[in-house]
Amino acid sequence: MKTIKTIFATMVAVASMLSFTSCGSDDNDAPKVPAAKSIEGTYKGDMSCGVMGEASDYEDMTFTVTATSDANVSITLPAFGEAPMALPSITAEGLEVTEADGVYTIKQKEIKGTLSNGKEYTLIIAGSCQNSALTLNYNLQYGKMPMPMICSVTAAPKVK
Repeated sequence: MKTIKTIFATMVAVASMLSFTSCGSDDNDAPKVPAAKSIEGTYKGDMSCGVMGEASDYEDMTFTVTATSDANVSITLPAFGEAPMALPSITAEGLEVTEADGVYTIKQKEIKGTLSNGKEYTLIIAGSCQNSALTLNYNLQYGKMPMPMICSVTAAPKVK
């Protein structure tokens, strides 16, 4: 009888210890990379740009995304076109980035400025990044052009 009590007490003790055993802590997960830093990099792709229904395609354009904080980036748009309609590179700053389910969204923003050549511009830009592909859509009103240029690109990370 004493042996049965000892076995029962041992089983109760083991069961109690197992009930307090944890499977691990979620605190050990790798820290999450901020949204802006997750999409930072150089991307290359073909850009389509149209004015009043007339489209032009520009191959192998390079776009640079730089994290300026955990939730903001600046994007350098490439120079394109030919004289006398050549456009210089423009950097869009203060673009907010959010992440949900692996999709990084670049919130639409209107930016007005003056370039070093003295020409004023208005840029409306938005985009996303998913599966390492950067998609940008932007309207650019440049200088005294009466109509905006409507541009879009889907670009892949540039191989270093």
